[in-house]
Amino acid sequence: MPSRILKESICTSENLATISAEAEVLFYRLIVKADDFGLYHGNPKIIASLLFPLSVPTERKVASWLSELCKAGLVATYTAAEDGKKYLKLLSWDKHQNRRAQKSKFPLPCSLDSICTQQETGEEFDTCAQMQTDSSVNVNENENVNEERKRVTAQNGAGGRDGFDRFWSAYPRKVGKKDAVKVWNQIKPDDNLIDQIVQGVERWKRSEQWTKDEGRFIPYPATFLRGERWNEYDRAEVTPSPKPTTVKNYDDGEDFLGGDQQ
Repeated sequence: MPSRILKESICTSENLATISAEAEVLFYRLIVKADDFGLYHGNPKIIASLLFPLSVPTERKVASWLSELCKAGLVATYTAAEDGKKYLKLLSWDKHQNRRAQKSKFPLPCSLDSICTQQETGEEFDTCAQMQTDSSVNVNENENVNEERKRVTAQNGAGGRDGFDRFWSAYPRKVGKKDAVKVWNQIKPDDNLIDQIVQGVERWKRSEQWTKDEGRFIPYPATFLRGERWNEYDRAEVTPSPKPTTVKNYDDGEDFLGGDQQ
């Protein structure tokens, strides 16, 4: 199994912040166990035995954690047409992980569950309601799941106005809102990209460029979006300004050899 990549941005991920600690542990274990296409078993019983071999949780607990990941937009489930079994896909896998294998270990998804909701029926636990989209994932073109999620997002209305409101609330220079909305609608970000944009804003807000001179160098929101400035890591690093040297006033009658030395 190849090594997987975990980025520092997980510490500020709003998606991860919405789930329990146990569900987050499951998410990390899925990352190291999924194949090079981000696919893995979707059966909670199988997941429990393979991902937690030293202390196997109940099927009910795993199903609950998996449902949290679905609701947070981190994982989507699907039923394979080949064998009728449940599998899952880690969303945005290709953005963060390297693909080495030419073929997946698991059946490729023809479509993903668009809505994942936890449902309990007696002793059985259905991890995600089977509500499939009417558009298939193109498995012959690198399984572009991000495009699928964008289409589903547009259908359900999520990531549109609510996503822009998150960005607008975080952005420190609230001018040119109409232009910003126009650019936002052109980008049509999905939930994952919305998180990246907001995290980029928070990172820039701590940068020297945005904090000096009372924020006069903060660009207009539309300019920030149009230039995809949230992707600029090097220029947004926090650089502390040098501490100004305090000039001692020697005319105040105070012994200049006493007190704090500057």
